Amino acid sequence: MPPMSTAWPWSSQACAISGTKAIFTLLALVLFICAAFDPVLASVIQAGADIQTAINSANAGDTIIVHAEEASSFEVDRPLTIEGQGGPILSAALQSPAIKVSSDDVSITGFRIKGVGKDESAKFNYYMQNPAAAAGRRMDEPNSAIVVRGDGFSLKNCSVFGAQVGVSADTVRDLALQNITLESCDTGASILQSARVKVAACHIKSCKKYALDIERSRDVTLDNNSIVNNTNGGILLKETTGGIIQDNILSKNTFGLSLWNASYNQVRRNRADHNYYGILVTAGSNYNNITENVAEDNSRSEIVTGFGIGISLQENSSYNMLVRNTATGNFNGLEISKGCKLNAVYDNNASDNKHGIRLNENRNNLIFGNNFRHNDINAYENTSLNIWNTSIGNYYAVSV
Repeated sequence: MPPMSTAWPWSSQACAISGTKAIFTLLALVLFICAAFDPVLASVIQAGADIQTAINSANAGDTIIVHAEEASSFEVDRPLTIEGQGGPILSAALQSPAIKVSSDDVSITGFRIKGVGKDESAKFNYYMQNPAAAAGRRMDEPNSAIVVRGDGFSLKNCSVFGAQVGVSADTVRDLALQNITLESCDTGASILQSARVKVAACHIKSCKKYALDIERSRDVTLDNNSIVNNTNGGILLKETTGGIIQDNILSKNTFGLSLWNASYNQVRRNRADHNYYGILVTAGSNYNNITENVAEDNSRSEIVTGFGIGISLQENSSYNMLVRNTATGNFNGLEISKGCKLNAVYDNNASDNKHGIRLNENRNNLIFGNNFRHNDINAYENTSLNIWNTSIGNYYAVSV
């Protein structure tokens, strides 16, 4: 038997030539594919006061830098980053926002915006004089400074003053507001029918209706915001699920935080003070965890002298957990009222209130392991039948 050759089959000259040709052919094909599908590199565009012209000339993914002290309003209809440097000022007009976002994947930062307040007679006159502008539009839309109708929107380091609505977002996914100041608006931000919303490190103050009005939404994170001195309400979370509301300051509002028919939310480590209601859970809000919040000195004498509630469950709100909260200096530290059932109130500290805890017209709530100390009345129950002791009861201490 002849010896077996150890040479590779393609080590012959003929194979070497054909292999070289194959390599060059493959390399040429790769280069052709790369050339055919190579994306256009993003550009940085320097814009003056006319931002819209820069947007119209930009490609998706470009960055527009705005240096002008005052600039004109604009609409973003393609994925762009728009960065104001030096705080350029934009002005909204009647039924015309300063910024409108109609594209996905838009990021805006660094602008100061003057809004337009509510004026029904001016709106009526506007549409009477401009009937074409009314075509296809709802007549009840507010004067919004920023209107968002695209997914993946980010707004950072901006301020809005004096708008009927500071930021209006409807049916948006992946919305982020960070380090935004909303001041003296009717409503700071209105977020409707949206998902994966994050509002972080924002300052919202002196609004007439709500600081944040969030309705029919899910997966909302409100983190480390300052909600101060809003006439009606701080945060309204209505018909909203899967939220995380944490580490916020809620001060000098009619209510600091209200969950209205809102379920499966986590409310933790917030501070609520000098509100009429610090934290209000109402209208059939179920399966919420209210943990490690501080509700202190909630009273609004201009409404009812000396009256204010730290944390309140009301109106058929059930299956909620109130755990490790502190309520002090309120009229009612903790409160459960009217048709609430199967809530657990555990390991809370309610001290130096008029009433430590007050229950009214409820059944089958579990209250155990709490500290009720130095309240005028530590615990009060009216027309109710609840459970006050399991293997662990509550601790009561009277004022000296």
